[in-house]
Amino acid sequence: MTPHRGKIHASIVVSALLALLALSACEPTRPPVDQLNAAAHGLENARSLGAGEFARTELDAAARNYEAAQSAQAMGDYDAAAQLALQSQADSELAAARARRAQARHAVDKLERNNAALQEDLSRHPVDSVEEQP
Repeated sequence: MTPHRGKIHASIVVSALLALLALSACEPTRPPVDQLNAAAHGLENARSLGAGEFARTELDAAARNYEAAQSAQAMGDYDAAAQLALQSQADSELAAARARRAQARHAVDKLERNNAALQEDLSRHPVDSVEEQP
């Protein structure tokens, strides 16, 4: 192979690769149905865990991103729809985690109050020594 022939061969290969890349970029992407379904499920889960009460900001962000994802899909912008659906899902997971944390904190606070009341009751009414039975 002559030096010129190698250069021509390389330029043809590069041109073919660029053409394939350009064609694949023009190819329409598929609607992000799975991502939208996961985002909807995430929102539902966060709401069921009480995120509306304990993580309103995160839940609102998740809902806004989900609505934007639906709009982007309706307009045919599937890449944006997929990205927004993933962001909605992440916001929903954060809202759910914050709701679970707040509920756990509430339960711990309640147990601590109950323990304090029991200890106060014990200090007012000391336990008499219990005789052991043979």
